[in-house]
Amino acid sequence: MALQPAPSALRTVELIRLMAEHPGQVFAVAELARRTGQSRATCQAVLLALEPSQWVHRSRDGYSLGAGLISVGASAQRGAAIVGLLRSAVRDLHDEVGCEILGYIPAGDQLINVSRVGPATPLSATVVEGQAFPLVPPWGLAFVAWDESELAAWMARAPNTGRSAPDRLRKAADIVRDLGYSVLLDPATRREFRSSVEELSEARRQFVASALAHDGLVVAESEPAIRVSLLSAPVFGADGRVHGLLAVVFDVTHYARLAELATSLKSACRELSGRLGAPLVEAQQERPAG
Repeated sequence: MALQPAPSALRTVELIRLMAEHPGQVFAVAELARRTGQSRATCQAVLLALEPSQWVHRSRDGYSLGAGLISVGASAQRGAAIVGLLRSAVRDLHDEVGCEILGYIPAGDQLINVSRVGPATPLSATVVEGQAFPLVPPWGLAFVAWDESELAAWMARAPNTGRSAPDRLRKAADIVRDLGYSVLLDPATRREFRSSVEELSEARRQFVASALAHDGLVVAESEPAIRVSLLSAPVFGADGRVHGLLAVVFDVTHYARLAELATSLKSACRELSGRLGAPLVEAQQERPAG
């Protein structure tokens, strides 16, 4: 019989992952148990085992991540060469375009933020280094679009499971592979695009049409409104797989220069992919965004 993961280890991973998704938040034991599907007694036992190593911290109000994980995270980062390269690329891209720039690496069915530089936009959610985000539509398409198994797993996590959802998401993935990046628009920027498209050049109108088409396929009307707009592009490794993401956070004030932002983002990802020894693929070639 094939070996199976130890249940206690899985429960530990669930608890640490949940708290990592909400850095700084203090959880009552009952809340942790409810959100991980564990019994309260089991959850408490796992937390008691993690406390001596300071992987969790217990206070009067509950549990939060402990300082003991800092050295663990630092060791993991030293073992991942891409982290240092991403941080450098994030700084360089911010210096070039002036927007908030984020760097991510994959970890199972999540993306981990390993670098953030620049001012937060007024409506942006706070992002801190080490914060984990689930690879769930509409987020993460720039990562999964290049691998069929990753794309299928991502689509299976979609909150809306209507019959049209798989077709919509596959069409969006096709657009991402063609463009070399993904676009998510907040409602204000989407409206600005639509109202101002006639004022743009023909090349810019084509770019806007592609952005709106992709965004409309990924963000279903029934889903909560996106609070920030993102351009995300993949960083490939020597094995030809996506090893990281760079993302540009923008708002309605940047819409007129969005094509330039996309071109700069693609160029930064192409350069970083080259430093990682990635084979040249279409998405990494230097092509103007609009």
